[in-house]
Amino acid sequence: MFNGSTSKEITSYTARVPGEHLPVILDVLADMIRHPLFEPAEIEKERSVIIEELSATRDDPQEWVNLLIDEVMWPNLPLGRDDAGFVETVAQLDRQQMLNYLDKHYLPNSLVISVAGNIDHGRVIQATERIFKDWEAGEKPGWKESLPPRDTLPVAMIKKETEQTNICLATLGAAYTSPDYYPLLLINAVLGDGMSSRLFQTLREEQGLAYDIGSYFNSYSETGSVVISAGVDPSQTAPAIKAIIDELHRLCETPVPAEELKRTKAYVRGGILLGLEGTQQVAGWLGSQESLRNKIMDVNEMIAHVDAVTSQDIQRVAQFCFAPEWRRLAIIGPDDTDQAERFGQLLKGV
Repeated sequence: MFNGSTSKEITSYTARVPGEHLPVILDVLADMIRHPLFEPAEIEKERSVIIEELSATRDDPQEWVNLLIDEVMWPNLPLGRDDAGFVETVAQLDRQQMLNYLDKHYLPNSLVISVAGNIDHGRVIQATERIFKDWEAGEKPGWKESLPPRDTLPVAMIKKETEQTNICLATLGAAYTSPDYYPLLLINAVLGDGMSSRLFQTLREEQGLAYDIGSYFNSYSETGSVVISAGVDPSQTAPAIKAIIDELHRLCETPVPAEELKRTKAYVRGGILLGLEGTQQVAGWLGSQESLRNKIMDVNEMIAHVDAVTSQDIQRVAQFCFAPEWRRLAIIGPDDTDQAERFGQLLKGV
């Protein structure tokens, strides 16, 4: 298996093969990264594929609204843009621009090689030195600061004739180097990660406002966001937003009970450990840690940080991150866009 993926802060090229083929795979990956052909005909094929991918996203409002909320949280900033780009930019990109980007960003001092499995460490080191020893380091380009602005339009709506209204409600998160990262991991689990979460139980099981409801936590080098997503009947858009805000208020005002905190910690610990059962997951964990944090955090250390979080930590972080000034809303569905002001008032808890 060969694959590649791009996220906000990292690009990964991965392979999963029998251990005996590791030297060949390292050669192929290195050749792809260092000496890509970028043949014009192949570029045009890929251009068409990516434009189709971008168009397909616009046909899926549930996926589209998760991109729109980033634009609302980080307007006119790199973190607010879709990783895949826009149809207009992809259509105009030429081969020389790609080569220029490669020369500027693809450097040995920006590269992390992570290998996991039945391997010999010494042989991996030897193969790596052989492949990359003549690659000269360069000056690594920096990132543009992308802190979310406080004073910005909090609501974005796109009218689309769909059966459901697709909602994303976001608030401030934290960087992965912040001490608040671990309380936010637990906040996300309490709020909307899984069927026992508060949002699932309240909005779906008790109030019947949504079939699909959940949350996720984005964390970057300087900032982050907590995002709650739901699909609701258009007649229930306002009640659903109000119910979500009520759950945010509840976390701010009432400490998480000891038994619920204990269960949530067990859930988060389990997710961390089960997410590292395969060699590919281990390689991804180690590579991203080294690339983004510039160090490897032991799994037991991370679990210790999770276990150390108190209900007071959760309440303190919630009170700051869930403040009305940080709340943002993205909606795609049949709702009239002139309701944006009304939904903005609900965001503030009014």
